[in-house]
Amino acid sequence: MENDSTHSSITDDHELLRLMVSDARAQRDVYRPGPYWSRKTKNAVNQIGRHGLADFRGASSSIGLSFTDSIHVDVRHDLASGFRRPLKFLFETVFPFKNVFAAQVSLTASYAAEARRLKNLLLAADDHVRELLMRYKLPCSLSGGCVDYLELDGRKTSTHYLNLLHQHDQLTKHFDFRSATSMLEIGGGFGVNVHLLLENYPKLKKVVYLDIPPNLYVGTQYLKSFYGKAVVDYRDSRELQSLVFSPHDTREILAIAPWQVEKLALNIDLIYNAHSFVEMPQFVVSNYADKLARLSQFESATVLMLTYDCFDLRTTLDPELLPSFFPTKTFHRSTFPVLDRSYNVITFVGRQKRASGQQAA
Repeated sequence: MENDSTHSSITDDHELLRLMVSDARAQRDVYRPGPYWSRKTKNAVNQIGRHGLADFRGASSSIGLSFTDSIHVDVRHDLASGFRRPLKFLFETVFPFKNVFAAQVSLTASYAAEARRLKNLLLAADDHVRELLMRYKLPCSLSGGCVDYLELDGRKTSTHYLNLLHQHDQLTKHFDFRSATSMLEIGGGFGVNVHLLLENYPKLKKVVYLDIPPNLYVGTQYLKSFYGKAVVDYRDSRELQSLVFSPHDTREILAIAPWQVEKLALNIDLIYNAHSFVEMPQFVVSNYADKLARLSQFESATVLMLTYDCFDLRTTLDPELLPSFFPTKTFHRSTFPVLDRSYNVITFVGRQKRASGQQAA
C-alpha cells in the first residue's frame, strides 16, 4: 500500500465539456441519457461550470451524484438547473429558509462524518482489507477532493477504490485479467476501474472508456491527471471516421461518447459494464449489444456485467434480463457482498458458446 498524501492535479477544460454537451444535444434518443440520468446530467453540467473539478468528490457540489463517491449532504446542490434554480436562491440566501437549511446541512454532515468514522473502524479491523492492500497495487486514490477514505497505519485510501478492488478480486475467480490486452468499459464512471486495472496489469495497455457527458468529461479529466497524453479525449476523436488503437505497444485510453460506439473498428478482449446497463432504457442496452456484436473479434471476447441486487424495477431494468442481450454468449451467474454496504453484487460472465457436441475443457 502506498502513501496517498500527494494527489494528482485535475485540470478544467470547459471547451471540451462544451463540445461534448453540444454534440450530445444533436444525438438520437438511443445515445441520450434515459430517465434515470437525465436530470442528474443537466445538474452536473451546471455545477461543473460553477465549481470546476477540484472538489467533485467532496461535499461542495453534487457533480458526481450516483457515479462517484462524493458526500451528498446538501440537497440544494440538486437545484442548480432548470425551474428549480429559484428554489436554490431562496434556500441559500433568504431568511429564515437559509438558516433552517444551513442548520440541517450541518447536522446531516455530522451524521455523515460519524458514519465514515465507524466505517473506518470496521474496515481497519478487516483482515480481507489488509490482504487486498498487500496483493494489489493501489494507486493514488484521493484526487478530486475525496473525503470518504480509510485511514490505516497512517495512510489514507479511498473507500471507493477499496470497494472496486474487492469487486475486482471477486471477478478474478471468473476471468483472468492477466490475459487481457484490451478492454472496453461502458459506463466507466469517473475512471476508477480503468485506473486500478491499468496499474495492476501491465499487459493491459489498450482501453476504451465510454460514458455519457458530462460523466465522460469528469472521467476524462480524472484519467488525464494520471496518464496525460495517453488519454485520447473527445476533442481528439470526434471528427474521426473510425476509432482504432495505435499499433504501438504503448498505453492508450480512448475516452469516447456513446454515439462513437458506431465508429469502433478494433479488437477487444474484455467488454465490461458495472451497474449502468440496468440504469438505461432497454432499447439503449439493445443498441449497445448490437454495435458490440459487430466488432471483428466479439465472439472471442468476454462480456462481464455487474449490477446490484437492491434494484428498483420502477427505475431500473431487471438485471436477470442482461444475458438475453448477448444471445451468442453463455453466461455464468454469481453473487458476492459489497465490502462496506448491506447489498450484494450480481455478476454475469459471458463467453463464446461452444459448438454442438464440443466438450468443456
